[in-house]
Amino acid sequence: MAEEGRIWSPYIKWSAIASGEGGGKIAALYFCTKQDEAIGDRVLLINTARSDLERTIREVGERVEDKGEQAKSLLDSIRREKIEQFGPPGGAGNFWKEGENAAKDDFEKEELIRRRVETLRLGSGDAIFEITTLGGGTGCGSIPFIIDKMKGGGIGPLAEHKHFAVAAWPEMTEGGQRHFNAICGLSRLLKFGEDAHQNADMVILVDNSLLAERIPQVGELSERYFEMNKQIVEALGLMVAPGRGKSDVVIDVNDYVNFPSAIGVYHAAPCLSLGNDIELIGLEAALDDAMENPFFPMDPSTATMVWLVVRVPQRYYKTGEFEHDTLNTLFSKWVKEHIVGEVRYSAITYEEDTTRDTFDVLLLLGGFKLDKLIPESYERYHKFRKVLESNARGDNIILHGKADRVALSVSELDLTENNLKKYIAHTEEVFEELR
Repeated sequence: MAEEGRIWSPYIKWSAIASGEGGGKIAALYFCTKQDEAIGDRVLLINTARSDLERTIREVGERVEDKGEQAKSLLDSIRREKIEQFGPPGGAGNFWKEGENAAKDDFEKEELIRRRVETLRLGSGDAIFEITTLGGGTGCGSIPFIIDKMKGGGIGPLAEHKHFAVAAWPEMTEGGQRHFNAICGLSRLLKFGEDAHQNADMVILVDNSLLAERIPQVGELSERYFEMNKQIVEALGLMVAPGRGKSDVVIDVNDYVNFPSAIGVYHAAPCLSLGNDIELIGLEAALDDAMENPFFPMDPSTATMVWLVVRVPQRYYKTGEFEHDTLNTLFSKWVKEHIVGEVRYSAITYEEDTTRDTFDVLLLLGGFKLDKLIPESYERYHKFRKVLESNARGDNIILHGKADRVALSVSELDLTENNLKKYIAHTEEVFEELR
């Protein structure tokens, strides 16, 4: 029997809240191109700058014209119903603390975010994506705080949901301030507050530099980011696909978070292989190709867990290599040869009414060692921190932001930095135990 107040659905139901311009573009693109029954209309875009919200919708709209009238109509519905400006007008000044303060003030006073989340029924599902880029101020500052408020009961039933933070890392060509924001953002997505409790149930990492390398250098910079966002959208679409409905085996939201939370290592990154010719490419070759295309710099062999989703045209579903026992036997052997962990999940899902003869593969690798990118960003973080501390007044770093003066205490910054260092050290310990 369904829980009181809940309507049974043939799909595990997801919602999405995106903060900041970068996160908003990912969420808007997903909503208007995927038309995913698992997410439905449960999408909200928030920002401290109304102009950024409008630019988000405009730029996505310019690049989905070939998707037809339905995509345009869905974008119009976002513009009318699914956006909210919060905090002082004009943005967060590219400083994460200002974005966090804006969200904190909203929860304490205006309650615009909470009301819009409730109006759009984001709490009526089972899990929620919280999407942001980590280099800026608004999303990087507000999303970790919002997750913590949701899990603490600050928005109705969302304390019982599973929270999946989708976090895009700034490119290495960007300045030290963005990497300062990113280090602080990742730390607060993983561990929040003085007690350093687990915040997001899973942190899905993508690196803009790595994705950019695979995109041809054509057109405007915004076009390249659009192509990168399409890859992220494909990965998220595959991740939610095996939630009842069109799947041989259900991967429930709990299957994504229970084991990672149990061992205290809950970051993951997609590895994607799209458009594999069914007649020419075997499943094992597609797995290898996916592992060579991670969304975040890593040594895949250090992964402590893996989820596999294979998407095929309906006429190939449960045939040949795409019959689950056959796939699982091959996948089990592949896991033993390629990653350190023994935890694995796999599912096959299908697309209806397609004439394509290709299949797609998502490997979601979790718990890998964070030694490929974070150290380089830490160097930039420390250089920028020294600049900030040169103007500190006692324990406080003061910036004159758009919301007047913004204070970040040195002790809070120390706590944030140490929480991430402890998490990385624990990740190393888990890897050594499993090796």
